[in-house]
Amino acid sequence: MIQNKVRYLFIVMLLALISTEAIAQIDTNFPIVQRPDSAEFAKAGNKPIIKTSLNGVITASGFYQNGSFGMGDGSITMWANAAQPADKKNQFGGDLRKTWIILKATAYNLPDNWTASGRVEIDFLGGYAGQGGFADENLLPRLRVGYVELHKNQTRIRLGQAWTPMVATFPASVTHFAMGYGSAGGIGFRNPGLFVYQNLNSNQSSTKIRLDAAIFRGSWLGAASEPYGRDAGEIGVPQTEVGVFIENRSKAFKWEVSLVGHYDRKQIYNPLTKDYTGLTGKAIQLGTILAYDNITLQGSANTGRAIGQIWGNLLQFGDIRGNGAWAQAGYAFNKRLSAWFMYGYDNPNDGDVKKAVTGDSRLHNQIFVPMLKYNLGPVNISLEYFRAQTKWNTVNNEAAQIKRTSADQIALGTSFMF
Repeated sequence: MIQNKVRYLFIVMLLALISTEAIAQIDTNFPIVQRPDSAEFAKAGNKPIIKTSLNGVITASGFYQNGSFGMGDGSITMWANAAQPADKKNQFGGDLRKTWIILKATAYNLPDNWTASGRVEIDFLGGYAGQGGFADENLLPRLRVGYVELHKNQTRIRLGQAWTPMVATFPASVTHFAMGYGSAGGIGFRNPGLFVYQNLNSNQSSTKIRLDAAIFRGSWLGAASEPYGRDAGEIGVPQTEVGVFIENRSKAFKWEVSLVGHYDRKQIYNPLTKDYTGLTGKAIQLGTILAYDNITLQGSANTGRAIGQIWGNLLQFGDIRGNGAWAQAGYAFNKRLSAWFMYGYDNPNDGDVKKAVTGDSRLHNQIFVPMLKYNLGPVNISLEYFRAQTKWNTVNNEAAQIKRTSADQIALGTSFMF
């Protein structure tokens, strides 16, 4: 009963803010590649001028937790696992996987007034090198983002792997990756595809409006039993997202607002009938960032169906309807110290989940995350508490049972952005 009241109050608050919402991860400001000066342009003549930058974020955290989390411990906690330790619950660890390296190059002085950029972003969530007692100190890199972009006037055209328009904003967190995505209200992912960003008014306008459109590779459960080794998402209608983004940062009260829609159609192969059945995935999301003086409010709310591949429905795949939302409030006591609180939930339809998922399945999850952050310019230091409460449908000897679990984590983290 209390959880329902909290959820409804949260949605009412979020919808009240939706008149004002969130700009997508277009990656135009970080890292910054310095534009050539007039002397460099004069010296180059008609030849291209290429500028590069090497940037990144080093993040390290130490944590204590009293339970087992889904997807992993440390910086990638998502939900409380169905099986929790019966004794020896205390666990201490450290995590550096939320460290990434960004290489960006920009070519100026191209024909027909085009500018070209390329970006590669790598983190260290690629697993461990080997097994045994020293494996977790030997992290493997993983490609996050990689694309080529052409930019002219008010238009950007991007080809490669990038965040899709659905990823409007991330909650503030020093220690956790994409907090709430896949577990508590955040949906969207990074996929290879074609992305177009079109500004709809002039650069001099105080209120800026942008239209984003993307068509990108479909995905579902991999090849599975499909006779030709193809993913169900790759042989249907590609994933498509369109979003409208509005922002005004010209005054003391700064706001951003967005509305994004998603559509795809998978072709699911049935090995018994040797037939394909279409499964439509669709979602809509509203989001916002509001900032005035030392107060920040941000969040998003979504509803969708069959969207496990974009981190919806608690990362469960099937014809599952669901909704989710998250909100975060921040207050800066001064230029250095700030306090933040984030709440989020994900609520797939119980009946749909039980029908689509064999074995243990997740019916509901919510997270509570307060954080104290100390800022030293490029360096942040935080003390962060993370609590997950998860409702499960567990299956034991073909008998289903509802089970509620929880797990807590306290993390001391730091990040250095260069």
